Amino acid sequence: MSSASASEAQTISLLWRDPAESPDAPAASAAADDLRVKVIADAIAPHVDYRRPIENLLATLLTDAETLRYRQAVVEDCLRNPAFTDGLRELLPLIRGLHNTVRDIRARRNQVSLVLSRLTELENYVECVSALQALLARHRDQLEAVAWLALADELERIVAEPDFVQMAEELPRLRAEIRQVVSVTIGVNLSPDLKPVAATLLSLNRERFRGPRFFRKLWGIDEYEDRRGISPLRESPEATRFRNGSVLAERREMLDRLAANALFSDLGKVLDDVIRPIARALERYTRVHSGLLRALEAEIAFYVGGAKLIEGLRARGLPMCAPQLLPLDERRLEARALYNLDLALRLARQQKVGDLGEQIVSNDASFDEAGRIHILTGPNRGGKTTHIQAVGLLHVLAQAGLYVPAQSAALSPVDAVLLHFPAEEKPNMESGRLGEEAGRLRDVFSRATRHSLLLLNESLASTSATESYFLARDVVSCLRMLGARALFVTHLHELAAACESINSEVDGDSRVQSLVSTVEDGAGGLRRTYKVIPAPPRGQSYAREIARQYGISFEQLGALLTKGQGSGTA
Repeated sequence: MSSASASEAQTISLLWRDPAESPDAPAASAAADDLRVKVIADAIAPHVDYRRPIENLLATLLTDAETLRYRQAVVEDCLRNPAFTDGLRELLPLIRGLHNTVRDIRARRNQVSLVLSRLTELENYVECVSALQALLARHRDQLEAVAWLALADELERIVAEPDFVQMAEELPRLRAEIRQVVSVTIGVNLSPDLKPVAATLLSLNRERFRGPRFFRKLWGIDEYEDRRGISPLRESPEATRFRNGSVLAERREMLDRLAANALFSDLGKVLDDVIRPIARALERYTRVHSGLLRALEAEIAFYVGGAKLIEGLRARGLPMCAPQLLPLDERRLEARALYNLDLALRLARQQKVGDLGEQIVSNDASFDEAGRIHILTGPNRGGKTTHIQAVGLLHVLAQAGLYVPAQSAALSPVDAVLLHFPAEEKPNMESGRLGEEAGRLRDVFSRATRHSLLLLNESLASTSATESYFLARDVVSCLRMLGARALFVTHLHELAAACESINSEVDGDSRVQSLVSTVEDGAGGLRRTYKVIPAPPRGQSYAREIARQYGISFEQLGALLTKGQGSGTA
């Protein structure tokens, strides 16, 4: 069957307009942990088997607008047709079972096992193809994505081919022939002292042996056709584990032990005679491979899980939208009511029910001619890191073809999201904290282009404030020269105050702009709002407010000293 041959297994893809152009999966990046990409992949994956492929999909930042629209259309069909998506979700375990069968075949070491596993694979293949084709046929009138329609056409062609029709009719007959052999009769010779000395195989049977009934044993009644033993039916622990679903390692171990026994070796030869006609019948299907469905498995899981994530967040009062794609060279991002997806997922896990819309603070984000490089300042724990992660995750999701956590979004794809977050200082760090930071920063700049997004969180904070300022100013100046988009979180208010100076002194078309994580004055002191807005830096480090909240302000410590001295005097 040419449609399912190995050479054509990748002709249909739900992710790629041309499957031949799909890139190799990137290696997992340590920087991705700063954006919590693994956590997002876990939230999307319908099963643990799909976590790694989905993580790789999120790590592959697509810049081709047509491919992204191709994926967005697939997502939209899943969201518009819940019954169709539910059907895909129910099919996934069936397709996953097909994948496991193929792995099982590779572990087989004798002809009987190979033929039986191959028969199982073909049975599962017919079942999967037929079920998926029927599902697509039922919902075809509601589907608009080119990918779904192309898959529907391909499956309709496969199920109509004479080879597929014949296979679907013949496989049940072949399975029935195998199932007729359910037991073997063994003859055992005894010595004069009634010890077993030799054994041979007498027959293959269509009935199973069973243990004796109590009254038959008591009265000595036996019927040959009933195939009941005169002693309890003993079953090996290995056979019990095998029947209950053992792992491949246990199966291989058991087969090896059985193969070492000469009698079982003879049994294998006899069963070979039984299986040989089955093997010859399956030879006509040697060109049939399940590669098409196995290639689609992780892709279907990606969309099914993505749709569930979107629907789940919307049900909790949080917006998710399809981002508008802007030309690459515009280097823009306009997002309204953007929120941090990782934060939303953590709250959803903590609070199983209820509206989360009132609990999560959203912010607008804008990278355009007015400002492509943002210096974000504000109080500790004021939401700065949360905001920088939100911007990065927006691009990760959008450039995987999924919806994004915002009310609306329009963006130019980036060729890379490059992160420079604080790293834990280690005792064996030869160059010291600043040297380690500088090394990572050089690596970031070696890979950055004018189409990159750089996210710097408290970079160069491991030296004095004066040195940090001049080092950070040079970094921002180079970002302006490069023309990239960047978000720099820092406590260096002087750097944010120097935005216009940098703009006037350094040539470039990426303006530097100051953002502030705001606070409000209240009866209990300053209150964090977690709102991020374009504004000049407040000019304070909020150190006194931070000290007061932790109980170490001048007044609080002074009161402690006074109290302690009073206690000592007493």
